[in-house]
Amino acid sequence: MRGLLKKYILQSLDRANGLPFVESNLAQAVKLMARPAIPTSADVALALAECESEGYVSGITDEFTHEKTWTLTEKGKHRVANL
Repeated sequence: MRGLLKKYILQSLDRANGLPFVESNLAQAVKLMARPAIPTSADVALALAECESEGYVSGITDEFTHEKTWTLTEKGKHRVANL
């Protein structure tokens, strides 16, 4: 299932057209795409951490809101184009 979650993460970020995606909203989008399965927040967080460690996404924590936002890297853009 983690492979599918990673795919849904990349597809969700791709649909944001380069705009930063708040982590909580990204997690909800991924959970909706995963239906009828119901991944936990921990499942999504682990898949997101793997995407980051593999260089597909980049996350930054906002200094004011302390929310983490995510975007695709160039490697991530290339990968999602081939899904």
